[in-house]
Amino acid sequence: MASKTNPRHIPRTQADCDKAFDLGVREGVSGSTAIFLTVMVDKFGESDNVPNIWREIIKLSEEVAEKRVSLPDLKRVLKEEYDICV
Repeated sequence: MASKTNPRHIPRTQADCDKAFDLGVREGVSGSTAIFLTVMVDKFGESDNVPNIWREIIKLSEEVAEKRVSLPDLKRVLKEEYDICV
């Protein structure tokens, strides 16, 4: 007996998957940045530089996505220079 094909199945290419992954990464960075900046402003009163910080975070996340900077390196620097474990 032949197996049935799902009539709602939509074929996807690797390019479709890559595009969806990239979108998910951008949304994740944007969401976590929004959380970070909201806490910074609400709890620590840092509001003057928020637009600049937002731009720099987005810029650094793009560098990570382009593999010019690695997350393990960033985490190592935070641990060694600021004693922040992430």
